[in-house]
Amino acid sequence: MLRNQLAEIACFVEVAHRLSFAQAAVRLGMHVSGVSRAVAALESRLGVRLLQRTTRQVGLTEAGRAHLARCEAVLAEIAEAEAAASATGGALRGRLRASIPSGLGLAHLTPRLGEFLAAHPELELDLHLSNRNVDLVEEAFDVAIRVGELRDSRLVARRLGDSRRILVASAAYLAAAGRPRRPADLDRHACLVLDVGAIAERWELERRGHGETVRVRARVRSNNALALLDACRVGVGIALLPQFAVADDLAAGRLVRVLDAWAAMEQGIFAIYPGNRFIPAKVRAFVEFVETCVRGVGAGARPRARASRR
Repeated sequence: MLRNQLAEIACFVEVAHRLSFAQAAVRLGMHVSGVSRAVAALESRLGVRLLQRTTRQVGLTEAGRAHLARCEAVLAEIAEAEAAASATGGALRGRLRASIPSGLGLAHLTPRLGEFLAAHPELELDLHLSNRNVDLVEEAFDVAIRVGELRDSRLVARRLGDSRRILVASAAYLAAAGRPRRPADLDRHACLVLDVGAIAERWELERRGHGETVRVRARVRSNNALALLDACRVGVGIALLPQFAVADDLAAGRLVRVLDAWAAMEQGIFAIYPGNRFIPAKVRAFVEFVETCVRGVGAGARPRARASRR
């Protein structure tokens, strides 16, 4: 009987979060009719309607909103107990669905992925490399790694490190096109534009707390930092790229800094989770692994004098 009650609670919570029986059924791996019967059984046992249903939408009643908080607390307690037991047992199991920015993932995560999988042989990793800001709740991701500003209040964030974009070019390009001496000179150069932000061609730079905005001409525009890195290496133009993507090329002399006193504002690297769920042990382990991978990726990326504004 208790097992059935917990199943009913789980179904109600998923429907309440998504306001959709169909989406809840996908998340739970059930048929829609099964989810509907479970919620109806819960309402019948409580003697109160928790959800308002119409042909077009689902909504919470006043009683449903109050009961949702209690049900979430119950499920969180169960998840916490299971996570603690799993951590004690040492083996992480099941599928972990994670979203990682492609440049960061390919440069720093995937080369070391074997370490994580070897440490957790019973864990299945569903890894999505994309610069798209996925909806963790709607798309059923356990965790996502993001660089930059966070705006979704439904999410819980943990800062893992820092990132800063810097200006780079090949020596061959600079020999042919000349070296810019100030940010305003960039509008006369071929620029390789990373497609992030509202206006990707607007580069906001800072030096010793002083900011300057330049509108550049995009010779190449891409949402993939590593694609722009390849173009930069062969002398196509000047790029404003994350330091974690260009560090090896700078060290090897394949690229050089441009306007090296200037850089974009520092951004955070965050792990984010849905705010209404307990964080399972497998997610915590993965985030800790990512943190070791990105530790120090922003080193050397700051301007010569540290900016006063974060």
